[in-house]
Amino acid sequence: MPPVVDVKGLVETQRKLEQTIADLRGDAFLQGMRDATLMVSRSAKERAPVDTGRLRATITPEIRREGNTTLGVVGSNVKYAAAVELGSKPHFPPLAALENWARRHGTTAYVVARAIARRGTKAKRFLQGAFDENKDAIVRKLGDVVGRIVNK
Repeated sequence: MPPVVDVKGLVETQRKLEQTIADLRGDAFLQGMRDATLMVSRSAKERAPVDTGRLRATITPEIRREGNTTLGVVGSNVKYAAAVELGSKPHFPPLAALENWARRHGTTAYVVARAIARRGTKAKRFLQGAFDENKDAIVRKLGDVVGRIVNK
């Protein structure tokens, strides 16, 4: 007959684990993620190319919950943000979209469009650069938050 094992504290340990999981979805972790997205947002605004300032002004942080996952997202809602971040392949853009920019820079929309049609546009990577610049600080910040939650 196998020996009888009496495990003490199993119920308390299970409750503690369940509370820790709940806390990892709670306010402390959300605040840590908020802080992380603010770091990236500030850095992205510093790195973004500026003509009128519209792109820079629209860079915003956002916290999303998707199931059990908490996501920190930094981005912009202007149509051209992705093309600035990632660059573009050669294409002939709509002239109307370039007219104001070309006027401010002393050229014509057609000349700019023709150059884009030949060469595309170069990636500026202001968002990726901002994340890379802050990655270690984000890992430390979220690690500290998780450590406080787990060790309480």
